[in-house]
Amino acid sequence: MKNLLYITFLFLTTGAVYGQLNVVGDNFVFSKGTDIFVKEEINLVNADSKIYLRGEAQLLQDSNVPNEGSGVLSIFQEGTANVYSYNYWSAPVGNALTASGNEGFLNTQIKYPTINTSSPPVDGTDFTITAEDSEILAYGVRNGQSDDGDIDGVDKLQIAGRWLWTYDSGGNPATGYAGWTNFNGSQTARPGYGFTMKGVNEISGGSPNFDGGQRYDFRGRPNNGTITVGVGNDNGTLAGNPYPSALDLKKFLQENAQDSGAGTVLMDPWVEFWESQEEGSHLLTSYLGGYARYVPLGFAPGTNDGYANNGTYQDPVFRRTNNDGTINTSTRTTNLLGPPTPPADDASFVDNGLMDGRRRYAAVGQGFFISRTNTDVPFTPTSFEQDATPNISDGVTLPGGQTGELITFNNSMRVFQRENGVESYFKAAPGVSDPQSAIVASQVPKMIINVIPNALYVRPLNFIFDDSTSQAYDFAWESPISGRIDTDAYIKIGTEGEYGLSSQAYDENMAIPIGVEVAASNTSPIDVEFELAFLINFNPNDVFLHDTQTGTYHDLKAGNKTLLIAPGHYTDRFEITFKDTSSTLSNENLDEVNFDIFQNNNIKELTVLNPNQEDVASIALYDLAGREVFSSKPTTTQSTYTFETASLSSAIYIAKVTTTDNKEKSVKVSISN
Repeated sequence: MKNLLYITFLFLTTGAVYGQLNVVGDNFVFSKGTDIFVKEEINLVNADSKIYLRGEAQLLQDSNVPNEGSGVLSIFQEGTANVYSYNYWSAPVGNALTASGNEGFLNTQIKYPTINTSSPPVDGTDFTITAEDSEILAYGVRNGQSDDGDIDGVDKLQIAGRWLWTYDSGGNPATGYAGWTNFNGSQTARPGYGFTMKGVNEISGGSPNFDGGQRYDFRGRPNNGTITVGVGNDNGTLAGNPYPSALDLKKFLQENAQDSGAGTVLMDPWVEFWESQEEGSHLLTSYLGGYARYVPLGFAPGTNDGYANNGTYQDPVFRRTNNDGTINTSTRTTNLLGPPTPPADDASFVDNGLMDGRRRYAAVGQGFFISRTNTDVPFTPTSFEQDATPNISDGVTLPGGQTGELITFNNSMRVFQRENGVESYFKAAPGVSDPQSAIVASQVPKMIINVIPNALYVRPLNFIFDDSTSQAYDFAWESPISGRIDTDAYIKIGTEGEYGLSSQAYDENMAIPIGVEVAASNTSPIDVEFELAFLINFNPNDVFLHDTQTGTYHDLKAGNKTLLIAPGHYTDRFEITFKDTSSTLSNENLDEVNFDIFQNNNIKELTVLNPNQEDVASIALYDLAGREVFSSKPTTTQSTYTFETASLSSAIYIAKVTTTDNKEKSVKVSISN
């Protein structure tokens, strides 16, 4: 019987536009590396009707109409994880269970592309249209395995079901580990929701199916139109790009998180991505990773695809996790030592992902977390305080019975954006290179200072400079620190706000307060290193770490500075400045001596830290009238000297240290008894 043919064997080399698209019978549409734009619905009439998107081809639609038919769209995506590491995914297609509309996704819809290896030359699976079913391994099997890419072979893509999970706080009120739900059987991931999946081992002998067998063929009815996902109050949801095209996260956040007054903000104004180092074990304590954030930096109109800027990316803190899910410290991962190189002189500027807009465009299949912070998080010894997101809505009752909001995806957020290592992840397919024309001068001025406690891990503090912002809280321009632990650092906004990203209008006379906490579990002072890592379109004459307790200005442009800091929570001791306002020529000498002198009123003790093991002649305390309160002449050189102050009256005193070669350091201390 002759098939009614609407479109057959089209090899598209430029973008194609259709009012509506019907594919009938065993015919197909094939697009190589281009975009197909369909204004109305797509009808893949029969089970054998296909659309193949290859070479990062993408499908965009305009109208909010349901797609139809029992045929399938096939689109590739490559994972970047190994057999021990997670990628977060979101399906661009659903199961064609009904006559029309978006349906949920089954894990059996993850296929693997095949080629006929008996007919050389074999040039990989880039443009093949053949695929076979993958196998979801039983829960007890830990390691997935890749296919050999041979259409005539018997080996399958074997995915370890043990690591397939979803997190839907719109349907499950549980939080933390209890909120994760298996996706290793017949469960359905609804459109717009994400799932976790680890990578696979490659079968011995190599595979034409992409490097390491990490290429997956998603087959099903293409999702289209308005899609909603739920997120509970004070919770998060693993969501993701639901379309067979890139997703503009700046538009997504504007739609769902723009502040237009009380109750108008539906979610926190950022999305989070899981980032990890390549693992070598399935043990939770071996994972080294953390959550990064894309923050939109407001929604002012402009020339960057409709906006004044592309937003920014807040790097994760790579740390390990204990078996109970609590965060532990980890091995230091930074390679950024010494003063920064201005990006105009650094060829790796774009390659390192420092260009603004990194992760603005979520690639096909990309999963990410969204969240709602409705309640102030109080300060505890193991957690920093975080304010509720301003003007966030009270929420509605969600299917799981808890309170939250429905977050919307729609076609206006869809864009044709090829993958690269800057704006969009996953990473590019083999042979595909589409770098954006990044002009350093167009980037929002930025400074990154790394704080490294005890050489264990790196906390990046991101400072954005824009004339439209202030040193107070600016909605969608700031981001609280994530992955908090009891020894950490942050940028202080307001009286208590603790952030990893802040934005302000630059003034060389400004001071930006930063907080540092050294956990009480440390029984002695620890080294805390401060590193000026990057200056991006921002190059002030000076950048100082000002220790207000000692009155010392540490020049971070001259190199890293390591301070010995005793246990405690220092909310007002440190600040970043761009001028040395001490009006003294003795700072270099004081810095050379490098004493840290401070009063701990909690334990009623004055401490003098001597990290350079200077020979101390005397340590004395004076009142403001110049009278000596006490004096000590140490007989041995020590790294720490302590003096009880419980018997002293509450007042301001001058603590003075004199070395045997007549160097002096004097600091005001406040004693409260």
